[in-house]
Amino acid sequence: MQKETRIGRILFIGILILHILSCYVMGGMILIDPKLFLETGFHIHYTPELEIISIVIGMELFFLGTMALLGVIWTRKHKLFGVYIGTSVGVYMFLFGVVAFLKLGTTEALVVDSIRGLITIVFGFLAYRELKQIK
Repeated sequence: MQKETRIGRILFIGILILHILSCYVMGGMILIDPKLFLETGFHIHYTPELEIISIVIGMELFFLGTMALLGVIWTRKHKLFGVYIGTSVGVYMFLFGVVAFLKLGTTEALVVDSIRGLITIVFGFLAYRELKQIK
């Protein structure tokens, strides 16, 4: 009988916790004070018309953070659904960085979000392999 490995799941859960924290903090900040968040975080001049966009972004970040949280909970319970949903968060982050780069030419999202998403996908694959060996 092969000894159970856990490093892939530990790394996967760790990166998902990073996603959870960043999504909840940024989502809360934009919902509480959209002017401060948009002007300092994104260097966007705030106008009242941007209020609805800040609500959409804030709620989207809470949703994404909650998906990552479900990924952590289910992965800890050795359920493959956790790996699927957590990897989906990684795919979203990766695609966000690539699309932001292609549309806006900004490398910040490409470097930060795409790399974080790619790491999540790789760690998700490792966690998937480990969970498949257990079952």
